This record gives sequence, structure tokens and C-alpha cells, in this order.
Amino acid sequence: MTVRVFAAIALLGALVAAVAMWRPAVPGADADAPDAEWNADVDARGLVDASAPHAATRPQTDRVAAWSPAAMRPLQRAFEQVDDLFAFRQTLQPLADAGDADARWVITRVDEYCAGFARDPAGFARDSALIEGLQLDAAHALGAARGRIGTRCGRFVPGDAPTFVQLVERRQDAAEAGSLAAEAALLAMGAPLQDDMDYRRGLVARVQASRDPEAFVALSPAMGVAASGDVALADAVAGTQASQLAWQLAACDLGLDCSADGALMTEYCANGGICARDPRQDFSAFVRDAAVPRQGEEEIDRMKKTLVEGAPASRQLLGMVTR
Repeated sequence: MTVRVFAAIALLGALVAAVAMWRPAVPGADADAPDAEWNADVDARGLVDASAPHAATRPQTDRVAAWSPAAMRPLQRAFEQVDDLFAFRQTLQPLADAGDADARWVITRVDEYCAGFARDPAGFARDSALIEGLQLDAAHALGAARGRIGTRCGRFVPGDAPTFVQLVERRQDAAEAGSLAAEAALLAMGAPLQDDMDYRRGLVARVQASRDPEAFVALSPAMGVAASGDVALADAVAGTQASQLAWQLAACDLGLDCSADGALMTEYCANGGICARDPRQDFSAFVRDAAVPRQGEEEIDRMKKTLVEGAPASRQLLGMVTR
């Protein structure tokens, strides 16, 4: 365990290929009404409605002003806000069983977010305590990220940790139910619903056209160096580490929670040891501070603008698969 901890510490301040984001119960919803909105501020289980003004239990001042909760669906928004993810997942399960695509997708987000803790809760706590005891500024950021996961996932046990195959299967179910984010995540996991050029080209075009921040960030690992040389994506923003970051930054612009304590930043730090030097930094500031040389900022900003505004290349890709 100790070797793994110090390996993570050694990675701090460096940016490597982005940690794959498997981005992921409306509380109080009736299992017989899978499309129902979560309208109560607090349900019987004490879970907080993320759409309520007072909902977040973490300070709202930590969140960047650019984050627009309205851009995210209620369940994804709740995933970012709820402190007890075990109870949250239990509440989602009836919706997922009834075929709700968003519920199925968010369950996978919970499973992935909590997987590192669930596999070995005692070991996770031991490593976190060791990190907290290190007198290093970098260790504080890593410890804080692990602390958020430990708090939010504290009721998970090893039997709750999904295998890779189980996660793929759950995302296939979500994709087949209609979740574009799950479909995008499957491509990033190397297990797409279909494996041909037209499908890959069409999926990328559909994600960009959707302006769904969850789908953008779920697709992003597939658009980095993994896409290098893929002729199906020759006209897309793809093929380099910079393009992967551009998809993630575009997701931030479109409404993903990219604040200092959001899932994106937390998973980067806790899972990959890639932590911001300033604990108040959002993802955009973090990328510019630690990941991109000055001469590369303009290129990433150009790619991000292309993705957010919907470049002709995207419309061309979509046209090629709909003709």
C-alpha cells in the first residue's frame, strides 16, 4: 500500500493522459414513475435535492461562477452534490430497473467514483491517513480529494466494487436505454456498441451536437492519443493529449461541474495523483497552470471553441453518417 501512495505523490504537479471519467437515484421518486422529477428538497432518506438553493453541503463559494447547474440533468447534478452516495445509489436502483437511462448512467458514475474506496475501505483509509501525515503541500491536495471520496463513499464495501466487465455491462444497458454519455463512455473504454468507422464518426458528431457536458467528458479519453491515426476521426478534434483536454474544457463550458471539489477534479487527483497546487483552482485554471505550455493555450482554446460552437467539421461528420 505504501509504495502505491508514494507513487501517487510523485505524480503530483505533472499532467499525464487524463484519468478516464466514467461519468457515473432520483431521491424520493416513485419507482412506478421512472420519469418523475425529484421535487422535494429532502426525501425520507435525508438526501438533499441538488436543485434547491441550500442543497449543497459543501460550501458554494468553492464552486466557480461559470458552472451552470441548469446545464446538467437533475440526476447528474445530484451526483455532484449528494454526500451519501451509497443511499443515493439505492434510491436510483428502482428507476434504473424501470428503464430510466439517466438513472442507469448515474449508477455507473457512482460505481466508478467509489470503486477505489470500495475495493479496500480499510486500505484506502490507511493510505489516506499516511498521506495526510506527510508534511508536503502536494499531499494536502491529494488527502483532501481522497477525503471527499472516503466521506461520500463511506458505506461501500468490497462486494460493491464493480469489475471492468460489470461496469461495461451496466453502461451497455444505459446506452441501450438511451444514454448518450454511457454510449460515449463505452467507446472510451474500448467497448463501443459498434466497432466500425461510420459508427465512431457518427457517435462523435452526435455527442458534439448534443452539447451534453456529461457526454463530452465521457468521450474525452477516446478523443486523445487513443484516436491518433483513426481515419474515421480525421476531421474531428482528436488524436492528441491537447484534444482530450479540449473536450474536457468544452464540457466545463457547457455546464459540467469543474469546480475544485467536483468529480472531475477529485478523480484526477485521488485516482491519478494529478492535483492542483492551489486547492481553490477549477479545472480550467488547473489545466492552464499545470498542463499546458503558454504556446499551447491558444491551440487548446481554438479546439475548445470549435467543440462548443459546433464547427463545420462536426456538421460535416454528422451529414456523412445521416446521408
